[in-house]
Amino acid sequence: MSGLILILVGALLCFAGSKSVRLAVLTAGFGTGWLLAELFDASTTVALVIALAAAFATLVTALLVSKSLFFVAGVVVGSVVGAKIFVIIADQPRDWLAAIVVVPAVALLCGWLTARWEKTFLRWGTAAAGAALILSGVGRTGVDGTDHLWRPESTVGAVLLAGLWIAVTVVGQRVQAGDAKGAEDQKKPAH
Repeated sequence: MSGLILILVGALLCFAGSKSVRLAVLTAGFGTGWLLAELFDASTTVALVIALAAAFATLVTALLVSKSLFFVAGVVVGSVVGAKIFVIIADQPRDWLAAIVVVPAVALLCGWLTARWEKTFLRWGTAAAGAALILSGVGRTGVDGTDHLWRPESTVGAVLLAGLWIAVTVVGQRVQAGDAKGAEDQKKPAH
């Protein structure tokens, strides 16, 4: 169940995340809460409660600071990316110090980049965050040979995960960019 939830939320974020900043904030907040809860071995019920609370908290925060909405959306999306980077680089799964440094640093960088380039970077950020959740979900399904997509235990597993993450990110960004181009074409008056 855990893997399926991550795959569904990840697909929504990866392939449609930039359609709505609120959708991006909700799904990324949910994904961040779920990933971090599972990293610390929470049960499915506890992970769901934490993920829902994180989604609600991020949406309320985004609404309260709507003038900075792109920054907040970027920070939340970046927190998913930061959590997955933490999973790849951490020596110990419960290395709190690395989590405290990596996740906020990547989140703030993504927030700044999204505030600067708005929808363009939001497409890339949501695609990367969604791809991270999709791959984490596949890794959590329990299918033989996919564990390295959740927590790689070797350099080869980490490199494979990074390569797949980049590939799914590019596909997600292209799907979103194609949707954005189609929406722009529909707005143009016919000649």
